[in-house]
Amino acid sequence: MVQRTTKITVETDTFLVVRRAKAVVAWCPGCQAEVDAIRLTPDSLNDPATATQLEAWLRTGKLHFWRTAEEAVQICVPSLLQCPS
Repeated sequence: MVQRTTKITVETDTFLVVRRAKAVVAWCPGCQAEVDAIRLTPDSLNDPATATQLEAWLRTGKLHFWRTAEEAVQICVPSLLQCPS
């Protein structure tokens, strides 16, 4: 009797659009490393759907964000890419 196996590979891509945010390199307290980060502007959260999604990701504990000395909010891009869609 010959046993056969089948290998299935599933590839997924994530497409994320971030509007009204500035990209910077910053120290992420969650990753303990320098990462690409986005700095949110006051208009970044004007869309209620965006604000709701960010809040949901924050509750998972996977999204790293912090405030700078200037009170700007920054989000760690690597952690953002790990959040479920």
